[in-house]
Amino acid sequence: MKILLIKQTSLGDVLHMTPVIRALKKWKPEASIDIVTDKRALGILENNPYINKLYVLDIYKYEKEIFKSPSKFLSTVKEFFSHIKEVRKEKYDIAIDLQGLERSVIFLYLCKAKKKYTKGKWAFVKSNYYVDINAIVGLISFLKFLDCPDDGTDLDYFLPETIEEDFKNKINKIKEIKKFEIEKDYIIVSPFSRWETKDLSINKTREIITEIKKLKDIQIIVSATADYNKECEEIVKGFYNVLDSSGIFNLSELAYLIKNSAGMITVDSFPMHTGCAFKKPLIAIFGPTSEIRVGPIAENSEVFRADNIECAKCYKRKNCPNSHICIENIDSKLLAKRFIEKIENNIK
Repeated sequence: MKILLIKQTSLGDVLHMTPVIRALKKWKPEASIDIVTDKRALGILENNPYINKLYVLDIYKYEKEIFKSPSKFLSTVKEFFSHIKEVRKEKYDIAIDLQGLERSVIFLYLCKAKKKYTKGKWAFVKSNYYVDINAIVGLISFLKFLDCPDDGTDLDYFLPETIEEDFKNKINKIKEIKKFEIEKDYIIVSPFSRWETKDLSINKTREIITEIKKLKDIQIIVSATADYNKECEEIVKGFYNVLDSSGIFNLSELAYLIKNSAGMITVDSFPMHTGCAFKKPLIAIFGPTSEIRVGPIAENSEVFRADNIECAKCYKRKNCPNSHICIENIDSKLLAKRFIEKIENNIK
């Protein structure tokens, strides 16, 4: 049996697909499972033993360049369709578009497959439409079309065999530039995401760290992409044993850092989903998004919200008209107390 799954972005969504991959492979161990995805998700999928082949796109490049000029439009369309041409070389028994967007469903329509399924409502293919359920549960619901038993909601994040050595080498390189010593016991604070409305401010992050430090003497590592270098420098300034790791680690190294942590505080972001994959003690701060749809459901995880915010779950990505109160009104003292209790209970 040959199966094609299509899930291009975002990183958290790609990770959410892994229980489907695992269930299909357990259902049909001899099956060959191929995936259409974005190059930024390689670190999530390339070490997965259930996957046969990855078709790798550069979705953000295409979206950025397609309307820059007539020549860019033509070259982008040509490159995009070259990936479709590659997929069409194979004949599949089953193809599932787990994304349900125009740029993903076109692969479903044009691939050669006996049975085709997609997320949302699309003509000529069997659709799976769902709202207000957890994204992982929603993706797993595709399995009912195939009479394939589900294998639970646990996320799979397989790391390279060389990750321990790779991580040590990365730390040694950092030490040549600045002081960066990771202790045996540490926690991670991940204050940023791809939506500005989900992000903690510098001051709120410092407030949370201050409250944690009052309760427990433990190393804190602030994690973020390189886009937030300046913000992270401000966050860690003046604190003892609080490290700035912004822009240092690739996906696999970040996953390894999270896997070996004592726990994490995070906003609704990819690091949150990674923490869930490793079942770390985790508190996820939610404001404009709904935990019903994308909240953590892994063991040891919970959601934390500011109380009595009528405009919460607005799903605005930016330009909040209410001074970001769903995040800024978070009770830092209560959050720190609950988090320290959580990691200490986990140690016991």
